[in-house]
Amino acid sequence: MFSFLSLKPIVELFQPVAATYLLAVFIIMVIGKYVHDLCTDYNLDHELTTLDNKAVALSVSGYLFGLGLILWGVVTPTPGEAPISGFWSLVGDLIATFFWGFLGMGLLEVSHFLNDHFLLPHFNNRKEIIEDRNLGTGIVEGCSFIASGLIIHTVLSGSSSGFIIDLIGTIFYFAVGEVAFIVFGRLYQKLSTFDLHAEIEADNAAAGVAFGLNLVAVGLLIADYINAYNSLPGLVVWIPISFFMLVTGRYIADKMLLPGVKLDDEISRDRNWGAALIEGGLSLVIAIVVGSLFFS
Repeated sequence: MFSFLSLKPIVELFQPVAATYLLAVFIIMVIGKYVHDLCTDYNLDHELTTLDNKAVALSVSGYLFGLGLILWGVVTPTPGEAPISGFWSLVGDLIATFFWGFLGMGLLEVSHFLNDHFLLPHFNNRKEIIEDRNLGTGIVEGCSFIASGLIIHTVLSGSSSGFIIDLIGTIFYFAVGEVAFIVFGRLYQKLSTFDLHAEIEADNAAAGVAFGLNLVAVGLLIADYINAYNSLPGLVVWIPISFFMLVTGRYIADKMLLPGVKLDDEISRDRNWGAALIEGGLSLVIAIVVGSLFFS
C-alpha cells in the first residue's frame, strides 16, 4: 500500500547521470548523421529537405534507428554491473560510450557498403535512391541498418569480458550477421517466382517492404541466439533453422493468410503493399515468438 505513495521514483527520475548519458546519445546521433553524410557522395540535407527524397529518408531513418539500437545496448547497464560512482568514473564510462558509438557508426557504414555490393548487387543503389528515388531500395537499405543494429545492440548489451574480447566479439558477430543477410537474400531470391532485384529496380516498393522486413526478422533471430549463447557451432546450426522458419512463415502467409491469391503475384504483378506487409509482419512475429520459445 505504502509503495504507491513512495517518492523514491521521483528522486531517481531526476538523477543527473541519466541526463548526462542522454545528452551523450544525442551528440553521438548528430555526429552519426554527419558521418553518414560524409560517407555518401550526395548531400543528405539537400536530398531530405530541398528535394524531399523519400527514398533517402527511408534509408537514413533506418541508419539512425540502427545507431540508436546500438547506443541503447551501450548505455544499458548489465546485471551486476557496479553503478557509476564519482566524476572520473562517469568520465571513463562516457568515453567508452563514445568509443562504442563510433564503432557502431563504422560498422553501419560497412553494412552500407555490403548492401550496395552484395545484398543488392545487380544495380547501382546510389542511382536508384538519388536519381530514381526508388522507395524499394531505400526500404531495403533502412531495414538492413536496423537488422545490423539489432545484432550489435545484443552483443554490446551483454556482460563485458574485457575490452579486447568485447571488440573482437562485436566485429565477429556483426560479420556473421552480414554474411547471414547476404545468404538469406540469395535464398529469398531462389524461393520467389519473381526476380527480386528486377522488381526493386523497377520501383516496386512492395518487393522492398517484404524483403526488408524479412531482413529485420533475420536480425532478430540471430540477436536472440547471441543473447542466449556464445557457441559458434550452435550459431552455425541456428542460422539455417531461422531461415527455414521464415520460409515456412512465407508459405503460411501465401496459403493460409492470403487464400485464393498468390503472394508472389500480389507483390510482383500488383505491387500490393498490403500483401508485402502481411508477409513481412508475419516474419517479424515468427522471430519474436521463436526467440521467446527457444531462448526464454
